[in-house]
Amino acid sequence: MFNGYTVVDAHAHIFPDKIADKATEGISNFYNLPMSHKGSMEELLASGDKAGLDGYLVCSTATHPAQSEAINTFISEVCNKYPQCIGFAALHPYSETLEDEFERILKMPFKGIKLHPDFQEFNIDDRKVYPMYEMIESAGLPVLMHMGDATKRFSTPDRLAKMLNDFPKIRIIAAHLGGYRRWEEAADILKPSDRLRLDTSSCLGFMPPEDAVRYIHRHGAENCFFGVDFPMWDHKEELERFFRLNLSDTENRKILSENLIEWIRNRK
Repeated sequence: MFNGYTVVDAHAHIFPDKIADKATEGISNFYNLPMSHKGSMEELLASGDKAGLDGYLVCSTATHPAQSEAINTFISEVCNKYPQCIGFAALHPYSETLEDEFERILKMPFKGIKLHPDFQEFNIDDRKVYPMYEMIESAGLPVLMHMGDATKRFSTPDRLAKMLNDFPKIRIIAAHLGGYRRWEEAADILKPSDRLRLDTSSCLGFMPPEDAVRYIHRHGAENCFFGVDFPMWDHKEELERFFRLNLSDTENRKILSENLIEWIRNRK
């Protein structure tokens, strides 16, 4: 617990020890940002334990079509070993074994799917990737979707809005308050819905507290999750940023853990 609140990080990237350094460096280079930690399970727990974290949504992105199987085996093993972890599986829309891997995922302890259109280079609303969404929607699994970029348009809020309209039952966690560096656009385009949630990862350090509060209230505190985007940021530092928002006690409880736990539990 932190300041008396149960806290679950809704957005943490982890990698096997043998590639954690290289994978973390790759993220740093992609965004031209320094990393607070190495993306290993050991460092995730060290960062979280220091801040009193109670749980983590853990994931990794298949940047190449052939990577999904190894990533999912690793994340599954982590979740079996650490009950405080909520695992989201990796899929790549252009994988030749997409259907087989999805069937394997359904037999493993996963609670959702992780997609990163900017890393995987697909437009969210590209009909070529719709067969993947059809499988995900039919299984009732939510998707943690990376959202937004200052220059690229793979994951813009308007693309997500179109996909949500085309898939009336799919459930999406729109990372980075609906669009990294596109926060105003996301607040205007993405409408509150029982199928849409947003996380705060990689947002709180880039805007004044009053702007973060405004975006959270525009989307609805009941629709937001606290996320850190580990290993990019440190849990204690990110929680300190969160509490500078001076939200109400009810909003704190909901965003820090209750919203995520309820939404994951209510799989449809």
